[in-house]
Amino acid sequence: MPNQFQNRRLIAPRFLKPRPALFLDRDGVLIEEKHYLRNQDQVFLCPGVENLLENAFYQQLPVVVITNQSGVSRGYFSWQDYELVTERILQILGPKAPLAGIYANGYGPDSPVDSWRKPSPAMLLAAASDLNLDLKNSILIGDRLSDLKAGIRAGLPLLAHVLTGHGPKERESVENWFSLSKNALVNNPCVELLLLNSLTDFHLPNSVLLNRYKLV
Repeated sequence: MPNQFQNRRLIAPRFLKPRPALFLDRDGVLIEEKHYLRNQDQVFLCPGVENLLENAFYQQLPVVVITNQSGVSRGYFSWQDYELVTERILQILGPKAPLAGIYANGYGPDSPVDSWRKPSPAMLLAAASDLNLDLKNSILIGDRLSDLKAGIRAGLPLLAHVLTGHGPKERESVENWFSLSKNALVNNPCVELLLLNSLTDFHLPNSVLLNRYKLV
């Protein structure tokens, strides 16, 4: 029986061999934060998105969106509204900047810890299972601490925090948590955190870190 608070859209077919991926949060990273967005006319890409996705596609690095959409359980919008926003995002991105999959959940803050709601890694694990992704060599970019916690718990080696969306108010907590919570990294001791202003600062083709993690 489908879960009413889980929504997945698979755009790319399952890969024959495990493939590293680039995971992006939606609101505040992929598109501008609009606080419980339900109007497709308010969809605007964040700076650097198109270039990053085009480069990822060129390097055959799948891009997967993972997003908390608590507005569904709060009654602020429906999954139909969400789908209209998704269609608008795909239309704007076009064929030069394709996505491999989009995972969303409508849970609120009181959701079970093993639900799809970030900081749970469940959406990343679901994407890895659906698409045959190599999480141990993947990347996540988010604007919230919960995004980064999900990435760490999924075993990703490279995380990036941006100052778009909720980034400015979350940056201090991100830095403090990352520096003080070494015990949380026991299962992922080599994780690296990049602090960026926006996606325009993340240059995928020339990244030394990507070479280090054998992603190019």
